[in-house]
Amino acid sequence: MIKVGIPRGLLFYDYGSLWSDFFTKLGVPTITSSETTKKTLTDGTNLAIDESCLPLKIFLGHVHALLNECTHIFVPRIAQHHKDYYYCAKFAGLPDIVRNSFNIDERRLISPNIESKNLYHTFKACREAANCLDASPIKSYLSYLHALHEYKNTQNLSCKNKDTFVAVVGHSYLLHEPFFIQEIKNVLSAQGMKIATPDQVPPKTLYELSAELHPEVYWQLSAKIVGAAQYFCALPNIKGILVISSFGCGPDSLINEYIDNLILKPSGKPYTFVNLDEHTGNAGIVTRVEAFLDLIEWRQ
Repeated sequence: MIKVGIPRGLLFYDYGSLWSDFFTKLGVPTITSSETTKKTLTDGTNLAIDESCLPLKIFLGHVHALLNECTHIFVPRIAQHHKDYYYCAKFAGLPDIVRNSFNIDERRLISPNIESKNLYHTFKACREAANCLDASPIKSYLSYLHALHEYKNTQNLSCKNKDTFVAVVGHSYLLHEPFFIQEIKNVLSAQGMKIATPDQVPPKTLYELSAELHPEVYWQLSAKIVGAAQYFCALPNIKGILVISSFGCGPDSLINEYIDNLILKPSGKPYTFVNLDEHTGNAGIVTRVEAFLDLIEWRQ
């Protein structure tokens, strides 16, 4: 019996509900890997090459956890969603990385090419997924449209109120990764600080705000971080900005310099950067966040 595994990593935190719903409407059972643990990270680190970034190591750890639980693994090859921006190269090469890391039959990988939002490429991607599952391309496309409709109905929260917020900015696969982010949330909550994230801002707004740095900023996920930094810096109830990055991320090493010098410093708001890697301990994170909160209190 066919069962599709969906790794809980990378773009899962952006599109995971869409992917799961697509397979459900197609009549294909799915299984999602459990939340990240120390073992997940260790397994992924052992499989990845040294130059791999932290999120990629975590993703490989989740794939490793799924191999014996399902017949197929969903690893899309994503190059572009927004016409003016591109995804980091690791997303375009992800199926090849998984196949070579585990030396598995490529027929176990469901890896549709997602190149843009236009009708032709969308139908082509649905057809590729259907071929792997011996399903009808038309049914696959209709299942996607139904899943997409429900996905778009998901409402974003708002941080435009009188409450005091700390903006936590970074890639979704870091901000929604409990293994790293939970301690940060606990420290902020203990001090009565609510958390605002880029998820609470419409993507269209983020891209519009980042447009002035285009084409220098051409990575799609980096553009969202730039837009989020500008958006939160303009809100008076945002008392500080915490930027979460991962060691080994090439785009982050450049984008952090952009937002540091062009956005955060001119805003006058307190801010700090927290870089994560596989050796990062909770004690170190807590210390950084507590010092950041002391800075906010001192500024006020």
